[in-house]
Amino acid sequence: MVRDYELMYIVRPELDEDGLKGAVESVEKVIAGAGGTVVSSASWGRRRLAYEVKHLRDGQYMLLHVQLEGAKVAEVERALNISDTVFRHLLVLRSEVADDIADLPADDGETTAAPRQAAVAADEDDDADDADDEDDVDDDETPAAALTGSEEV
Repeated sequence: MVRDYELMYIVRPELDEDGLKGAVESVEKVIAGAGGTVVSSASWGRRRLAYEVKHLRDGQYMLLHVQLEGAKVAEVERALNISDTVFRHLLVLRSEVADDIADLPADDGETTAAPRQAAVAADEDDDADDADDEDDVDDDETPAAALTGSEEV
């Protein structure tokens, strides 16, 4: 069964424009060789890595939306593991939530502000209720006894 996957991979930073184009073509050939198709491709450009990987601090990020048989995933990952130009990759099943999020209109800042403010107000109300609950403890009970419901002997 053909399913949708997302493939994020990082290409060596020292490659020039032609080298990057060759690396992208080789990854697409690997996917096509496994019977898959590349639906869309996006270059995220050169970015700093969070930590050093194989003595590299930077990499050129690529994101692909791929349709591929589930049985062929291991074949694609094996080919990416031995690639000279790709030094990190992650191939994950694309969820319906990701598709729904991609279809949403751009955020204008106002649509998410109201629910966020309501959540903050609800948290503040909960904190106020918790403070009121602390005042309900009898004077002859210790806080530990108030939690367990028993009095100190």
